Amino acid sequence: MYKSLFFLSLYVFLALWALTNVLPNQFIRFKILNRFRGIVHFLSGPRSSVVTVFLLCFALSAGISYYHNPVPSVPDEFSYLLASDTFSEGRLTNPTHPFWKHFESFHIFQRPTYASKYPPGQGLFLAIGQVLTGHPIVGVWLSVSLACAAVCWMLRAWVPPQWAFMGGLLAVLHPLSIFWGQNYWGGAVAILGGALLFGALRRLMQQPRTGTAFILGMGLFLLAISRPFEGFLTAICAAVLLVIWMVRQTRFPRMVLLKSVLLPLGVASLMIVGALATYNYHLTESAFRLPYQVHEETYSPTPLFVWGTPRTDLAPYNPHLKKLHYGWSLDIYQRQQDASGYWNEVSEKTTRIIRQMIAFPLGILLLMLPWIVKDRWGRIAVIIVLLISLINIFCATFFLAHYLAPIFSLIFFILIQGVRHLRAAHWRKQSQGPVFVMGLWLLFVTLSFSRIWLQSSNPETTPRHALALQRSELIKALEKRPQKDLIFVKYSPEHDPHFEWVYNRADIDNAEVVWAHILTNKENQKLIEHFADHQIWWLDADAKQLKLRPVKGLPPNQKPETLSNTSSAS
Repeated sequence: MYKSLFFLSLYVFLALWALTNVLPNQFIRFKILNRFRGIVHFLSGPRSSVVTVFLLCFALSAGISYYHNPVPSVPDEFSYLLASDTFSEGRLTNPTHPFWKHFESFHIFQRPTYASKYPPGQGLFLAIGQVLTGHPIVGVWLSVSLACAAVCWMLRAWVPPQWAFMGGLLAVLHPLSIFWGQNYWGGAVAILGGALLFGALRRLMQQPRTGTAFILGMGLFLLAISRPFEGFLTAICAAVLLVIWMVRQTRFPRMVLLKSVLLPLGVASLMIVGALATYNYHLTESAFRLPYQVHEETYSPTPLFVWGTPRTDLAPYNPHLKKLHYGWSLDIYQRQQDASGYWNEVSEKTTRIIRQMIAFPLGILLLMLPWIVKDRWGRIAVIIVLLISLINIFCATFFLAHYLAPIFSLIFFILIQGVRHLRAAHWRKQSQGPVFVMGLWLLFVTLSFSRIWLQSSNPETTPRHALALQRSELIKALEKRPQKDLIFVKYSPEHDPHFEWVYNRADIDNAEVVWAHILTNKENQKLIEHFADHQIWWLDADAKQLKLRPVKGLPPNQKPETLSNTSSAS
């Protein structure tokens, strides 16, 4: 993978270099690029650039969703949607249902309360969309658009305005921004937090202001409620930079720094700690126990770091859920317990970073790293990105691209610096640099819109999405009926645990459609009696043709074996 990416980038570099040697560079630079530069300059104002990036991203995300129906298909998405549903009803969590064993599912815990295991950041944005429009996906568009706008705002403190605007456009068209704009999970909230953090950090060093310090505090808060671990590492890096600057600088009096920086940040930090403690207490009955901890201690034997020891003291729970936790999840950990498997996983994680975060053909810009690190802030950005990336690569059991979302804004800064150095490099002809950069930008934009077209024109790209679409359409059809429904789900031994059917609303008893696992006959019968006003169905999740089958009868005095016999029918 490394070799293919390297040679592909090298071929593109050589092709663009060859073109700049035969194209009329002077004509392109002064007749075409100057007009484009005028548009960029017009849109690069302090407000216009940020607003333009926000509107472009929002319109792009909404447009793709119009053609590509974004339905939840990954277990993480359903967990975030539970948080959204809970928050939109004005609650932090939900009481444990008396028949909670029927409703257990991935990334959700049922005791001491019924809630998502994840930090509340993504769920809060989904709840904004749900409350304002009835559609959580609008909250996704909002979070991604704010993240890209914040990247533009952050870059204005790091690079000249025109390049900051180009960095914002780069963020809008980045494949991960497009992808995260169509899913109920992702890294947009953490990108927003990281961009506010580093944008405010540079501004504080230029001119300490109380308002700027509170913006930095808002960035810290967003990191804490989206990616706590990586956000904490990012915050430590920012704190070290701020302390070193405060010790070394002689421009501002100590009292100014105390009033404009330390005091506001202290207040913001207390508010963050208090908010998180309150949230933890409501969900876990302990201010110091994270919801994530409760879930892992209940369901997952897999350590979060490669040096950990698998848990062996977990209480018995639904065998269907064990397929993921004791299968796929534990397998990833066990593969990293010998040298060969460990380095294979390190290689795979590294490849994922390069392929997803440094999207093709942007890898060409990394050729400029020797010049980027000559600048102090370029060197700092590279060090922070490498430090947090390497900690995840070498230490964490699992890794996905959104884990590094807190430092995405720094990655965009590094890429923009690469563009600037490439443009100003010592070319044989003076106009070759700008023309080369224009060719690279056109290639990136073309590939980005090609991805958008493919995603929009072929929405059912995976079997998982097709199943998710069927589940969504089934729920819509049932919600049109006057009677509420309870559906027991049957799984075959070969069922893929990555697609789960049993996910419910925050208020299970008042939901139009309730999904449930099949347990013992006695437990099934009690659940049916609890939902006596519901139409009772069962669904074979692995049948070639998905079809709801009614569980007929089953009054309280009927033999409980009826449900298990009906459920095994084909």
